Amino acid sequence: MLDNILNSVRRGAERVQRRGEEVAQGARLRLEVFGLTRELDSLYARLGRSYHAGAAPEVLSGIQDDIRRVDEEISARERLLRELDHAEAGQAEADPPGAEGFPVTQRTLTFRAAPEVAPETEPTVPDAVPRPHEPHEPVPDPGRGDERPGR
Repeated sequence: MLDNILNSVRRGAERVQRRGEEVAQGARLRLEVFGLTRELDSLYARLGRSYHAGAAPEVLSGIQDDIRRVDEEISARERLLRELDHAEAGQAEADPPGAEGFPVTQRTLTFRAAPEVAPETEPTVPDAVPRPHEPHEPVPDPGRGDERPGR
């Protein structure tokens, strides 16, 4: 009887540990997707600034390649998240509370490192708005008279 209780506690602890690892893995994947999404936003901004500054097509094509790479990485992580969620849902159905003989599944997610992309130089592209430390004087409109009092 004591062995049965000990085995039940051991199986419960293994299930809790496995669930904790899955939750941690899901959180890591979500954090990676968040970081990659921020990187994708900055790449789109860089592409827009470069395009409007009249950058060379090679520079624009390099930025577009980076965008495609990051987008593929996001898709891969989201696919892994869906697989993890699907496996968790299947595991929850397969392991109802109090069930005997929990199936032990060893699941590991592997990530391939993205190939290193040689950074290309691109021209310095001015921002669309002035920086806070730069004084900004409005351009006078020649069609309008100077409407400031005292002039």
